[in-house]
Amino acid sequence: MPVRLIFFTLLWCAWCCPGGLLAQSVADLERQLQQATDSVQRWELNYRLSRSLLTIDQARAAGYAEKSLQLAVALKDKKREAESAWACGDVSERQSAWPLALQYYQKSYDASILSALSDMALQATEKMYELHARQNNFREAYEWSRRRMSLLQEKSRQVAEEQRRKYEETQAALTAQKKRENRTILFVAALLGLMLAIFYYFRQRSNKRIRGEMAEKNAMIEEKRRRSEQLLLNILPPAVAAELTVRNKVAARRYEHCTVMFIDFVGFTRIAEILPPEVLLAELDYCFSRFDDLIGRNRIEKIKTVGDAYICASGLTDRNERPADMIKVALAMQDFLQKHREKRTAEGLPAFEARIGIHFGPVVAGVVGTKKFAYDIWGDTVNTAARLEEACEPGRINVSGTAREMVKDEFLWEFRGKISAKNKSEMEMYYCAGVL
Repeated sequence: MPVRLIFFTLLWCAWCCPGGLLAQSVADLERQLQQATDSVQRWELNYRLSRSLLTIDQARAAGYAEKSLQLAVALKDKKREAESAWACGDVSERQSAWPLALQYYQKSYDASILSALSDMALQATEKMYELHARQNNFREAYEWSRRRMSLLQEKSRQVAEEQRRKYEETQAALTAQKKRENRTILFVAALLGLMLAIFYYFRQRSNKRIRGEMAEKNAMIEEKRRRSEQLLLNILPPAVAAELTVRNKVAARRYEHCTVMFIDFVGFTRIAEILPPEVLLAELDYCFSRFDDLIGRNRIEKIKTVGDAYICASGLTDRNERPADMIKVALAMQDFLQKHREKRTAEGLPAFEARIGIHFGPVVAGVVGTKKFAYDIWGDTVNTAARLEEACEPGRINVSGTAREMVKDEFLWEFRGKISAKNKSEMEMYYCAGVL
């Protein structure tokens, strides 16, 4: 079945059964909870379940919230205790169990004060004030109103103190800058005086003009050389660019420990039909530029872009030979696209959603041709990464079993089983759900 047909089928199912995806998410969280042994992970899963079930099953949400509170108390983590108590209070308030909600909000407030969570403490005081007022207990409501005012005043004081500190730092920086400027002016004045003295002493205006012209030409030549080198470095890795400059050709090399990532935007053709070409290109350039920035920070080489597809690889040097950095970059890319999509959706604009496939193995890298040359990689690892991307769901990161085995203890995984891919036998595939 073509990939696009699968995508539209899933889209239709999500439209017709809006609770289906949420139920699947809750089921996944409950399955993870059954397998979890670490107390922190169990707290996280119980807390997330209480938030996910809040609007569809408040009884179950209350149970998970209470379990998360018990775990937070056992961990002696006041921040988690404050969040869990708040979740319990929220469920109780929705169930109109106001006295119980007041107890939980009181716990959230106490834990927030001890852990210096001023924002959560302020929210707790607002809830206590609101619930006491709703029960006509105006004396307690007034007391909590006073606490709220006290917290607001303390927060205002902290903000004012921070502003004062920043102002002092700015003034100090301006003073230091002014001193540097004064020293520079004095230095330039002294240098100018020296040049004038030399000029009038030797009276060699013609020689000076010639020297100036030569210096300008040399500077232009140097600038052109620098721009050429910079352009070459934007196209090729530094080592390959140096070899091409010296030998005028590049020998193909095999790298045994390479991680290849394919990124492809979902529904690009549909969005291209909606947006004007210049707007579409600007949006694509914005996303790809962000990808360039993320891989640049993690010693990952951009190989090329083909339409709306983005291909990069790591391990093409003696460094960065594990898939960990590539998977972290993939998580950052999906996080960026999610936030960008939420922003554009709120503005009523179409946005990109991407599939990502990652595989680990050997590749051959080099430069082909003598004109309009480009650095590229070849091998079964590249083809497998492309197939993993095609078998991925939108917004997810599909990792092969080989790549996952290298870093299995560093990330959260969702096993998909063995899945068939085009021109490939069945492969083990995993969704990466986050960093441990």
